[in-house]
Amino acid sequence: MTIIVLRSVIIYLIVVLAVRIMGKRQLGELNPHEFVITILISAVATIPIQESSIPLSYSILPIMVFVSFEVLESAISMKSEFFRNMIDGKPIYIIKNGKLQHKELKRLRFTIDDLNDALRQKDIFDINEVKNAVVETNGSLSVQKKEEGEG
Repeated sequence: MTIIVLRSVIIYLIVVLAVRIMGKRQLGELNPHEFVITILISAVATIPIQESSIPLSYSILPIMVFVSFEVLESAISMKSEFFRNMIDGKPIYIIKNGKLQHKELKRLRFTIDDLNDALRQKDIFDINEVKNAVVETNGSLSVQKKEEGEG
């Protein structure tokens, strides 16, 4: 039993260190590759806790590889806009200058109900109040309301 607790503490510390190295984003702000790495780390971390015959290094090494990928991707993204756009994508206007962008909604598989729901979460209950709405690369919606008197 002591070995399981000790292994759990070691894996916990390794995962906390890995997450600290990767950055401070919240789960809802993760980009797809960050989310995948987070899932992989959690899956790999549990293996030696569940099976005490498996060496700790069988988890620690893959976790460090995943963290290395994340750090490398982050460094390349900072230097290359092309790479950043390829990995993270680009923000997509779903309302531009007050006009609904049906093609973009379809591309994102975003229904009008999804849009209205997201707008209500931003305290906007009438789509006609919106000048611009952008789906950011992390999936959040940014909204610019129309100015007073703007049609």
